Amino acid sequence: MVFLVVLIVLNICSLPVLADNTVTVKPGQSIMKIMRQVYPDQRSRWPALMRELVQKNPAAFENGDPRSLKGGAVLVLPEQSVSKVIQEKRIRAASVKDISGSVSLFNNMKAVQVIRQGSQIHVGDQLSASGTGTVTLSFIDGAVIKLRCNSVLTIDQYKMRTRGSVSELSISKGSLHIETGRIGKRDGDTLILKTPLASIRAKQAEYGVRVHQARACAEQADVETDGLYVTALSGKVIAENTGGKLSLSSGDAALVAQKDVAPVVTQTYAGMIFGAKLADEAVKQKPLVLTKDDSTTQEDDGVPVWWMVAAAVILGITF
Repeated sequence: MVFLVVLIVLNICSLPVLADNTVTVKPGQSIMKIMRQVYPDQRSRWPALMRELVQKNPAAFENGDPRSLKGGAVLVLPEQSVSKVIQEKRIRAASVKDISGSVSLFNNMKAVQVIRQGSQIHVGDQLSASGTGTVTLSFIDGAVIKLRCNSVLTIDQYKMRTRGSVSELSISKGSLHIETGRIGKRDGDTLILKTPLASIRAKQAEYGVRVHQARACAEQADVETDGLYVTALSGKVIAENTGGKLSLSSGDAALVAQKDVAPVVTQTYAGMIFGAKLADEAVKQKPLVLTKDDSTTQEDDGVPVWWMVAAAVILGITF
């Protein structure tokens, strides 16, 4: 019975104690086992970590030999220990609802992971879709994001709270379609999508974004400039940067050409947001208005000319 109690205590003590950044060595435990236990995802760093471990704990090794680790020794782990990141509870944000083509996931340790339908997405994860890749994410709060080809999306923050929930994402390039969930419905919530040119805030909305993607997926039409396009399909969407901000409602579209130039109203192009159906719906809700140049041209080529001809005929008959 006493032996069993001692064995349990030794096993407990062999686990990393993150509070003071130390680990107690179990009798017979090697430094390699410590590496596997404390740094399971850092194999490439094991040699450097072992050297640093020996330097910081000379009394735990005979003659500085890494192979002579003493049982019962309390090892002080290197400062800025990777184990803190590895063993920190990862915050789940979403799961993969659907995926096709090639989509890579890089976790917060920059390790590449293979994802499939049902895979869990956590805070700190970055998804990169290839030229043929697409992925649909279902978030805990009910939001749905469809990421398209040649796109990179990062989950910066995601917290579901009774008050003050946070969803902070960033897309460095590419296109996506968002249907917001519970986050953003209540006052005090933070719901933001960051891009290199502007930040997008929304509340109970559905919208599409396309940034730094002058040439889109194969089935999409191209846009006129390599900037940021935002199209609101429902709800209220605000595009804002250091130059100013623009509020969009259903059917509105905005273009941001530079990060220090305010967003401006633009027309909805067929390939602005992936999939022609969504763009078509936006156009149907709000027909395009002729530009100033278009209206001037029509007036010059139409009504004024006929009036001049009619006047000339009348004058000819009179005289």
